[in-house]
Amino acid sequence: MMKKRTIISNIVIVFGISAVLFICVAESRHPRPTAVQCSTVEIDAMPCLQFAQGGQDKVPQTCCSGLHNLADSSTTVDDKTASCKCLAAAFQKFPTIKDEDLQKIPGLCNVTVPFPLSKNLKCDNITQFTIGY
Repeated sequence: MMKKRTIISNIVIVFGISAVLFICVAESRHPRPTAVQCSTVEIDAMPCLQFAQGGQDKVPQTCCSGLHNLADSSTTVDDKTASCKCLAAAFQKFPTIKDEDLQKIPGLCNVTVPFPLSKNLKCDNITQFTIGY
């Protein structure tokens, strides 16, 4: 009788481990799609455009609010990478953006971004997106 319980216990353990492994493999094959939409990123970044082109002396509050919204909505590495790629595509539409002005925005808005803002964004090795206060 004792051997029968041991065999049944071992079978239950093997099935349990198999189920966990199956779920892990299934999840890794179907990653969560990113929630970041480029249209939203562009709307958040648009108020920064005039400053980034050298047309304003001061960063508008709407620019900082948009950057904070972007930081709040970019919680995973995938989200951050998607946001970066959206910004890179948006920056290409505006060749008059000045890197020196663009790079000032996070500091003036008190937001730390996981990549240096530049007309030629590099979206590899994304790390964190921390709102600084």
